Amino acid sequence: MLTVFSVLFLLFTIITSFFAISTKYVSSALHPDELNVLEKIATTLGIEGLDLSYRDPCDLGALKMMQEVDVVSNLEKRNNTIYCDCSFNNNTCHITTIVLKTLSLPGKLPPELSQLPYLRSIELCRNYLSGTIPMEWALLPHLTSMLAPSLSLSLSDIHTLQSSWRVTFELSRKLALRE
Repeated sequence: MLTVFSVLFLLFTIITSFFAISTKYVSSALHPDELNVLEKIATTLGIEGLDLSYRDPCDLGALKMMQEVDVVSNLEKRNNTIYCDCSFNNNTCHITTIVLKTLSLPGKLPPELSQLPYLRSIELCRNYLSGTIPMEWALLPHLTSMLAPSLSLSLSDIHTLQSSWRVTFELSRKLALRE
């Protein structure tokens, strides 16, 4: 009887320990709504071969894509980065920064970025994007930094941009016109 009790107690301890460890190390994950929005954004930007099932973009720190990039003399100029804030309840992450720079993206500036409510910074320079900066971006309450192609924009419509970033945006537009 003592042996049966010991075996049962040992089994109970092992199972309890397993569940305690597995719940302690649950990784953070991008909010499902933002994951769906990323797919729409990629389509609008003209990103090819996006694979969101590969690994969580917040964990990876980038988008997994099979984008053909024009030859760039300095490979360090290419940038595909996503920063997330994972300090929310239930280990949920939210995208705060998107940098898709020098990737030869052929699409348009995505109005869907406005569906990322925690987005603070957007950098889409040195791509082949067309169109105007979407008015929906004015709905982003935390947007403080934006580097986009030299396209038309009324900066007064995006109230959250800090004045120093407005100057940076204007300078980047003028420099882009010289290139």
